[in-house]
Amino acid sequence: MGNTALSLLKNFENKISEGVIVVNKENFKKVKGFKCFSSGHPIPNKNGLLASLHIEKKLHSLSEKDLVLFFLSGGGSALLPYPSANIKIEQKVILNRKLLNSGADIKEINTVRKHLSKIKGGNLLKMSFPAKVHSFILSDVIGDDLSSISSGPTVPDETSFNDVKRILRKYNLWNDIHKSIKAHIELGILDKSLETPDKTNKVFLNVENTLIGSNNLCLKSIDSLCKKKNINSKIWKTNIEGDVQVIAKNFVRDLKKKNYKKPIILISGGESTVKIKGKGKGGRNQEFALHFIKNIRKSLSNLKFTLLSAGTDGRDGPTNAAGAIVNHKSLDLIENKNINLNKELENNNSYQVLKKINSLVIIKGTNTNVADIQLLMIN
Repeated sequence: MGNTALSLLKNFENKISEGVIVVNKENFKKVKGFKCFSSGHPIPNKNGLLASLHIEKKLHSLSEKDLVLFFLSGGGSALLPYPSANIKIEQKVILNRKLLNSGADIKEINTVRKHLSKIKGGNLLKMSFPAKVHSFILSDVIGDDLSSISSGPTVPDETSFNDVKRILRKYNLWNDIHKSIKAHIELGILDKSLETPDKTNKVFLNVENTLIGSNNLCLKSIDSLCKKKNINSKIWKTNIEGDVQVIAKNFVRDLKKKNYKKPIILISGGESTVKIKGKGKGGRNQEFALHFIKNIRKSLSNLKFTLLSAGTDGRDGPTNAAGAIVNHKSLDLIENKNINLNKELENNNSYQVLKKINSLVIIKGTNTNVADIQLLMIN
């Protein structure tokens, strides 16, 4: 399950007689012997609920003699929505959209998701117990916290309903959620039996989780490829998190400190956040690229560079683009088209700006997802 489920399954499909595949629309295809679902991402839909119900039925039929293999990757949080009692999927979808637009990071969003779900936060194992379980996990989460990848359906959860309430208050959402969700959270704070299972729970007795890929491994692979081609390269920034505007400023600030003279590719990766204020179209990588060229004009106007900022899954926000490629001439192109860049960024309309200067990266689905990469080629 997850956006890269099919590629993870590739080496196993001839060895497995029966299974379930849940992927996003871009990566969907039918596989013999498997029940296949095309589910909603990044916004959950009813196809995902049907997939969850099907998985629940299959897992409840297992015994201690059975072995379950899970292939988990990014996107599973949205792809498998199964709301807790008395919460409707539409209510959860609305809250999910608000969280995505709030500026909350992926760990905070997943903490909320886990406590409103019958699958996330280790709850999936309540269905599969007492069968043996082995999960192979491809990480799209910075720092590779397994409990945050697809909201950790096979991993112990150390967060609580109190954390959920704190997060919703932090982003001014507590008084803006449906009464059934609020009631479930308040009940969960009082009734500890509703908590997600922690590492002491019996459901983890026969469970193994294995990390098979991550953003840091991706950066090392890029660096290795550059070295093989005799290209001067360096892993520059890892585990990037935070607001895109702050990250763009930090990139330029640190570039100014180093003052690279020779041609080099600086390799970075992570996952930023964008607070949605406008009604435009775009994604975090597209916004980062535009904020970067704005900031570099102020501090390093003579620097020749090309920047790629993109999602490794081939999708940046609710758009068909993976991200953007910009260079030292991009801001001139924007100005020549009489585009008010500040106004467009305030409206979160990065996609349309980049489209007008032919700087979008459109590659469709990649069958992998290890967060975002930024490749900065200098001189």
